[in-house]
Amino acid sequence: MTPQLSICIPTFNRAELLESALDSLSPQIAEVGTEVELIVSDNCSTDHTAQVVESTARRCPVRYHRNEENVGVIDNFLGTAQNLARGEFCWMMGDDELVRPGAVRAVLKAIKMHPDLDYFYVNYSMHSFEQREGRQVTVDDFKTWTRTGNENLIERTVHRWEELVAEDFNAITPVYCSVFRRTAWLRGAASLKSSELFSCLDQTYPTAVVLCKTMVGKRAWSSGYPWIIMCGKESWARFIPVVVLLRFHELLDMYLEYGVEARLVNRHRRRMLEEATDPLAKVLSGETPPLLEDFSVTRFIFKYCYYPELWRSLFRAAGNVPQSRIIQSSFPLAAFTVTAKGILRCRNWFKVRTSLNL
Repeated sequence: MTPQLSICIPTFNRAELLESALDSLSPQIAEVGTEVELIVSDNCSTDHTAQVVESTARRCPVRYHRNEENVGVIDNFLGTAQNLARGEFCWMMGDDELVRPGAVRAVLKAIKMHPDLDYFYVNYSMHSFEQREGRQVTVDDFKTWTRTGNENLIERTVHRWEELVAEDFNAITPVYCSVFRRTAWLRGAASLKSSELFSCLDQTYPTAVVLCKTMVGKRAWSSGYPWIIMCGKESWARFIPVVVLLRFHELLDMYLEYGVEARLVNRHRRRMLEEATDPLAKVLSGETPPLLEDFSVTRFIFKYCYYPELWRSLFRAAGNVPQSRIIQSSFPLAAFTVTAKGILRCRNWFKVRTSLNL
């Protein structure tokens, strides 16, 4: 019997985190039977991942696949959905996410109620890794939350998938928030390029790229309730500068290219420009973060000069770097940073005058 839903977890050397994830899923999988399959794709781990999966298999059915060699993060992820999953729909999970009780049944129910839909959005609550560091956790440790990926907590369908892009805090980039029809996914994934991790958009946000190619303009479902607990550990921290300065903006550009309205991505653009302070400070100080060897701050400024968030980030970045270092890096950049400071001081001056009714 073909399962209706494949829940896929790619993993590598994170047995402790994987154990918590599987513990949250195993009773739900056992409850629904053959309608759902659980798959773990082990990217040639050297820890006790196999033993964790073996323990889970005593409580619920689980398919365990171990790659003969480490094929890389993205290829392990893609291979799980493309080659291992058998379900009509696929739900990719990180090995560090937890799933609240009732989530699997809720998604199955939505799939059955909306057989015409290709996409189902699963909301998530956001927590810091410090809440679980150094200890095993369960879903009971995260009964309350202050932030969710989507602030709309009402279960509903939307007329256009891209409305969820606008609503989701991360613009649909987390893999765990998307349940998709595999046939649609396979069509979009066929053109993904293989390369170095984070070296291009396909190797940074493969899920979002495929969804952009296949879901724009289509109706979709949103869970409302945050069934997923996001409290993972960033293993890619050194690539944050290239993501903030390049890749996320490239994704937003792709959304626009495929017909997503500018108003739906503008909030994400402004937020990412606001978060550019630290990466810009690294570049202005003469550092070359990974994959930013050809990055030009000047081109970056010209491209986003109409956004006040850029000037605020540039002002803060320049304040963290001695002007002499910036001049050594680039005299035009030094001029831009002085301009940024002047613009923001003028804006603040006008705000003060306005507030005092002068």
